[in-house]
Amino acid sequence: MKRSIITKNTTTTWILLGMAFLLFQLSGCAGMDFGGQPEEETASSTAAISENEPYFPTDYPDLLIPGELSRDMNESLTINTATYNGGILNFKGRVEVDSLTNFFITTMQRNNWVLAGSIKSKDVMIAFTKENSSCIIRIIAGDYAMKTNVYIYIAKNV
Repeated sequence: MKRSIITKNTTTTWILLGMAFLLFQLSGCAGMDFGGQPEEETASSTAAISENEPYFPTDYPDLLIPGELSRDMNESLTINTATYNGGILNFKGRVEVDSLTNFFITTMQRNNWVLAGSIKSKDVMIAFTKENSSCIIRIIAGDYAMKTNVYIYIAKNV
């Protein structure tokens, strides 16, 4: 009888995908107010957004966001502890899904993220790993003239 060996990267990928599906089910909780203070973006991030230049959100220097997307603070959640930095970040904008998918794949790989897998249908989900870090990007196509939604689930062990 052969034993299959599951690598750490494969295990991490399955865990990330499982977490993403669980978070999708719980996404209704993202709009709830848990009494936390709103997170502030830096002046340089705000300036970059208005100029449609790609920018890095506060606390995530290796996660480049297209300037056409603006952060929805009401649907974002960041968790910072002594050993963990992560959260669910929500961005919205009028951007085509395929071009946005290509943007994230290209820029994430430039920032040393490894593409772990993807799921494509009307919406797209792409998973990346990096030493002590994982990131899942879910791109939800806007209907008609609606804005495209991007949810980024990111976790970094400090």
